Amino acid sequence: MSNNIKYTRLEQLAGLPVEALLMHRDPMLLLDTLVEAFEESTICEFRISEGWSFVVPGTGVPGYIGVEVMGQCVAAHAGARARLEGFGPPLGFLLGTRYFKSSVDWLEINKTYRVTCKELFRDTHGMGSYDCSISLHELPVATARLTVLEKERGEQLNA
Repeated sequence: MSNNIKYTRLEQLAGLPVEALLMHRDPMLLLDTLVEAFEESTICEFRISEGWSFVVPGTGVPGYIGVEVMGQCVAAHAGARARLEGFGPPLGFLLGTRYFKSSVDWLEINKTYRVTCKELFRDTHGMGSYDCSISLHELPVATARLTVLEKERGEQLNA
């Protein structure tokens, strides 16, 4: 499959509920929607409500939870690729986080955030590195570099 066709097919996944691309389920499914999917990057959105996991009532969600949100964006990226190949979400692991930086102590309730992952490299054994960020109204609130391992392919989807 040429990169141009694959790129176009990835774009067609925009708007898909992230649940279709991840193994995570409530209460640990933190992302809502796949905004954009490209060969080397993915953008997702999530909205924090009072009932959201990790909410401290009246305060918000600790900023460090952003690492998990970023990890789920990387998983959505892998899930989108797998879906194009006819497979369900792959099993993956967050191995490490470097350079995590948050300009906020708390992610705010009733706000919609955007999380982006950009693939720096991915080898044939599933090891990869991604630059990630979370933004609110196009202003970055957290950044990190994640190291991940995609261990197993998801189950083959029915055509």
